[in-house]
Amino acid sequence: MDPKLKYILLKTVQDDGILPITSVCNMACQFCSHRNNPPGLDVYRLGHLGLDLIKELLQYLAPEGPVIIGESATRIIEGDPMTHPDFIQIIELLRKTFPRKEIRLTTNGSYLNGEMLNFLAAMKPLVLNISLNCSSPAERVFLMADSRPEEVFSGLKLLAKTDLSFHGSIVAMPHLLGWESLGRSIELLSYYGARTIRVFLPGFTRYSSPRLQFPIREIYGQIRSFLEKYEDLGTPILLEPPEINDLQARVKGIIPGSPAAASPLEKGALITAVNGDKPRTRVEAFQLILAAANPHLQYQQGGRKGEIILEKKAGEASGLIFDYDLDPAVLDQVTRLLLNNTGKNLALLTSVAAAGIMGAFLEDFNASYGPGLPAKEIDLLVVENRFFGGSIIAAGLLTISDIISKVKESARAYDILVLPGIIFDIFGNDLTGRNYREIEEALGVSLEII
Repeated sequence: MDPKLKYILLKTVQDDGILPITSVCNMACQFCSHRNNPPGLDVYRLGHLGLDLIKELLQYLAPEGPVIIGESATRIIEGDPMTHPDFIQIIELLRKTFPRKEIRLTTNGSYLNGEMLNFLAAMKPLVLNISLNCSSPAERVFLMADSRPEEVFSGLKLLAKTDLSFHGSIVAMPHLLGWESLGRSIELLSYYGARTIRVFLPGFTRYSSPRLQFPIREIYGQIRSFLEKYEDLGTPILLEPPEINDLQARVKGIIPGSPAAASPLEKGALITAVNGDKPRTRVEAFQLILAAANPHLQYQQGGRKGEIILEKKAGEASGLIFDYDLDPAVLDQVTRLLLNNTGKNLALLTSVAAAGIMGAFLEDFNASYGPGLPAKEIDLLVVENRFFGGSIIAAGLLTISDIISKVKESARAYDILVLPGIIFDIFGNDLTGRNYREIEEALGVSLEII
């Protein structure tokens, strides 16, 4: 294996807890993120990794935290882990090496027969993330080219009879399947006991066929309004990406049967303090509550204030669901950076998806520190994904060309640009293989990568 790729693999396992075992997928989804891309992407398609390499990768997993299998990792194309011919042996090896580490496994569900589910149940703690996407075998064939379209639906029935936890996901395609299909898919996942349901805004690039394209803001608003009909279903439903314009720790949903479900907290409650500490973001609230045993929560709900002791063990999930906004470690890093560079012209660069979040952060920063800082302004530059185009709005898919174009258009001279680190791999290269130093050379600025 190329030493550079092996190093990327090792760092992915070590830093992110993601264990890539294959880039092979048994589907050909119309919404697949690896189709209809512009030429020039510098990504890796691995095939099935060998057992000897996987054994080596396991040595780099941190002892704490979960291991994630089947999710995207840097520039490595992810596949369905159950397509790997040694999948069972890999999971057994992982469990032998880490007897209590939680395994989070994402799959399209086409291998979830009784034998597989019995095996997975024996490998707990293990949580499944099932990409269902539609409500019938016929729709799976049309949308995903599923050659085993009945398997996931029979698997959900069997899964409901086990004590395995699972979450469901749906790429919303109402422009292809209609709204009834989306509603039936949500109801199906809830009926069979999904802990949460994530509904993803579908993505298309400027290279996608016209039938896959849609007016972004219109569809997003329609999906958001449609999901409101299912608020009483009991299962928390999350729209991805969330439209967030503040950093308040507002509860998005509560998992049935969880510690929070036995409390007076409801969807929409605002958590104002955890053991006396005010959470600065949703992510911080989630982390503080997760880490604590029997945390004392202060909250606002329905126009009144309240406080409770949430009975749970330290490290046990509370069942409170929050949209993801800003990790407190990132917040601290950006805050220190801005305070240490007063008097300089700075620009925070953000994706369209995170514009509301970063705008809220900058507003809070100026309210807290602005009066004591020199008059130099800190600009927020929202960078569009022009390389991909279409509906792509994520920071991880921004490129160096996108950044250079945006800064040049701003017509301002900056001393420092602050960039999201998710744009670059561990070598500082974007998805096209270009290095961040090209930005410094092209614009004559210093970079801070967060």
